[in-house]
Amino acid sequence: MRLVHFYFFTFCFSLAFIYSQLSLAGQAPDYSIHQEYTSTRALGMGNAFVALADDHSALFYNPAGMALRKDTHLRMLLRGGADADVMSFKQDVDDAGDDPDKMNTALEKHYGEHMYFRAPTLGGVLVRPKWGLAIIPVDFSLDLTLHRSVGPSVFVNAYLDTTVAYGHASLWRVSWLKNKLAFGWTAKVIHRLHYSDIVQAAQLATDDDIVNIDRSAEGVTLDGDIGFLYARKKGENKWYHPSIGLVVRNVFDYGFPVNFGIYNKDPKEPPRLQRRLDLGTKFDLPEFWVFDPKFTFDIRDIGHRNWTFKKGLHAGSELYWKMASWWKGHWAVGINQGYLTAGFGARMGIFQLDLASWGEEVGTSEASRESRRYILEASLDF
Repeated sequence: MRLVHFYFFTFCFSLAFIYSQLSLAGQAPDYSIHQEYTSTRALGMGNAFVALADDHSALFYNPAGMALRKDTHLRMLLRGGADADVMSFKQDVDDAGDDPDKMNTALEKHYGEHMYFRAPTLGGVLVRPKWGLAIIPVDFSLDLTLHRSVGPSVFVNAYLDTTVAYGHASLWRVSWLKNKLAFGWTAKVIHRLHYSDIVQAAQLATDDDIVNIDRSAEGVTLDGDIGFLYARKKGENKWYHPSIGLVVRNVFDYGFPVNFGIYNKDPKEPPRLQRRLDLGTKFDLPEFWVFDPKFTFDIRDIGHRNWTFKKGLHAGSELYWKMASWWKGHWAVGINQGYLTAGFGARMGIFQLDLASWGEEVGTSEASRESRRYILEASLDF
């Protein structure tokens, strides 16, 4: 009788395990906080940009910053980012070919690693005093995590976004308020493809594409951000000008209910953008020679399902320099989600080059894991 009970228990446990694996299919866990738009300059300084927001990316980081602009800025950009391991992983997978045993070996070699790839991001952003417009036709990002479930497997999470955004900002005139209070909003239409799957070694050996567009979730959403910016006037202690920013992103957060069926007519929706609250402050430090230093501190993404205090913590310092109106740039360092960041940018004429390295927290609150990433952006600025 005990033997019968043992076999019965083993059978039930096996069924439960198989069911749990099937229920996970197409639902690769993702513990990171995905950002719809990122600025290379901001990433170099810890991605703390809510209260600074003084360039084209104000449209996405804090639209209130456009109210303080005094000139027109058009940026046409092309950028790409990756971590240090993604290319070696791709080479190992290519070398394994369609041999399942070699593919198992290739995946086991990278077991426990998290890999990142975001390219291309192609688009243009125009900002003028009080308003801005952005068209980002292509923004592709891919996160891969190597695990062992039944066997070696890859957790795949990919996004392909097309974004059109328009924003407007204005200054609020309050008689008893001596400083500048700005308010702004951004309306954005996002068409998104999202692919999430757990890919086994045998499947990877028989299929060249780790991202299957035909099985992706597709949808379109209309959402918006609202931002506030309180900027101190230059007066006493003119080298010390704290500014405070507040942004609510993805205010409506109702998902992606419209599917035009461009890639996939399946009614399955991509994940929601998730409503988030960003708080930030900026301090202008004393200027010297050709340098204009700044310090920023943000708590971002409050309300995201993967939010922790560590993942929301951002701080940075930027040393902006200007030799001439056509020759300027910046150096930056910071902390992004507990990991060091560094950045550099230089502009000569209409040509701008920015690069940054930063660490992203991709683990859980119980088990931290850093994903070290690098990004390069080339642009034409007018």
